[in-house]
Amino acid sequence: MTMFSRAVRRQGIETTFADPAAIASTLGDVAVPDDIAAWLGRLLALAGVPFGYLVPDEAMLPPESIRFFRLDEKWVRALLDGAFSLGRNLTAEASGASAKLDRVLFGPVAASARAAAPLRRRAGVAAPDPAATDTAWTGFLMRSHVVADYPGLGVNVYPKGHTPSDSELILLPVRRLDRLGPAGDTLFCLAHGEAYRVDVHEAPELLHYGIDEYQPPAAQGQAPSADKQLRTFTRAQDGAVTIGSDVVAVQVGSSFRTRSPRVLRLAALAAALAAANEPGKTPPDPIDSAEMGFAMTEGVGMVSFINRSTSALAPGGTTPPNPPGSAS
Repeated sequence: MTMFSRAVRRQGIETTFADPAAIASTLGDVAVPDDIAAWLGRLLALAGVPFGYLVPDEAMLPPESIRFFRLDEKWVRALLDGAFSLGRNLTAEASGASAKLDRVLFGPVAASARAAAPLRRRAGVAAPDPAATDTAWTGFLMRSHVVADYPGLGVNVYPKGHTPSDSELILLPVRRLDRLGPAGDTLFCLAHGEAYRVDVHEAPELLHYGIDEYQPPAAQGQAPSADKQLRTFTRAQDGAVTIGSDVVAVQVGSSFRTRSPRVLRLAALAAALAAANEPGKTPPDPIDSAEMGFAMTEGVGMVSFINRSTSALAPGGTTPPNPPGSAS
């Protein structure tokens, strides 16, 4: 009856789990269930991690500030290790076997979690394959009233050598872009890759027609003072439009209505822009709706942060203290 004793069973378990290589050979390819991989992926993106773990002290993220960080792999491993402990056998008899099993499973499970982490999809712009790219995860925390006042803020993150100023444009995959709290003033961004340039911009739907300077009329019945910076363009016989490099300041004050000095007369505005675009031609070719849209559309506001240091991710080449979300 000794074959059923606990000592014999314990010895069999210890023999089976004594060699991690033998465990890996026995298990083969580890198939992680989708729901577990998705849960661990959200954990890798720091979803559900208490804010106090990211910013232990308010002085690290004062009002109207931005702090960049890089996730430390040891910190992330400790985070996943805590998740693994939910199903770990911590009894003294099986602690060695449990540790060896964790060592075998950690790599495949972590890889599945990375692949299943949340991803904000982008269309029309090249991006590295996040599942096959074993690179650092970097990001920032921004605390500002701008976050609360403009809830639709967008972020573009570029690696070095692939910014809008370079020949090949690549956007890093953004794993998270969240405003922390329904009425919070803190924006959290996490990107898959080494961030070199970060653009924070207003929502794209804020594109609008606009002029560059406007002064109300000095007296009722007079025209306001206003001008528009026009980028010149040329039109070919086939209708193709080529954008030039010259910018001309066009006085458009006379295009406003006299009785309503903040309302433009579009026909008069189009004539003024056409004359400024072809100053030597009489009469100038009229501007169609597409050209009018190009000339008058104003982009959204944007602020860029560039990592000019090779040793740390920080705007202006400064080196920050221990970044939030990483371990020293």
